[in-house]
Amino acid sequence: MGYGAIELGQLNMQKGKFDVAFDILYDCAVNDQNDDAVFLMTKMVFDGNLSPEHIEKFYELQNGHTSLGNGYALFNVGLMHERGLGKVAQNYKIAVDYYQKAIKEDVKDAYCNLGNILALGLGMDQGVPRDINNGIKFLARGAEEGSRQCAYTLGSLYGKGEFIPQDLKKAFYYLSLAALQGHDQAKRVLHIFVHSHKEDYDAEMSAAELQFGKIENMRQLYKCL
Repeated sequence: MGYGAIELGQLNMQKGKFDVAFDILYDCAVNDQNDDAVFLMTKMVFDGNLSPEHIEKFYELQNGHTSLGNGYALFNVGLMHERGLGKVAQNYKIAVDYYQKAIKEDVKDAYCNLGNILALGLGMDQGVPRDINNGIKFLARGAEEGSRQCAYTLGSLYGKGEFIPQDLKKAFYYLSLAALQGHDQAKRVLHIFVHSHKEDYDAEMSAAELQFGKIENMRQLYKCL
């Protein structure tokens, strides 16, 4: 059975051969400008599977493609500056700038990273003021548009009530929205949540299911376009 470049990259990822997978996917991203290859390399960055040299190479590729309006390139440059990956120094100001650009290119998870930085005040030591209201707005917008990570993060914040006032109804709604989209941690947290906070969440469950349906419909429409 023959494999295409993407499938071969995925196969090597599954086998733990991340160096081989990176080389295959990198060539695919450069030569074919394949978004799936970029996504898989991003996943390896998130999961900590790449060497600093590979992260730096990936950063240079992404940074070089931002002028093309590639939303994932913008997002990944922001991610690398936020976390200080590879040889890239941590810089929250630059990260915020790139996340804002990625949002304009319709990258849903950029809402989560930007919302976190603002709501939690992660960049305060570097001159990025804490802005809880806007941070929550970004997380909520991302959740409603289909970012399960936004939904999980916002549900957790409302559930803990540490950085924002506790709201169990909203916590259940957002955790459910994340769980419906297959977020495994959200499923586990939600299971504990309903046993710890015994209330009537029927309305919130219905609202989450309705929004999930809208998100799925938009995804199907996007695939058809």
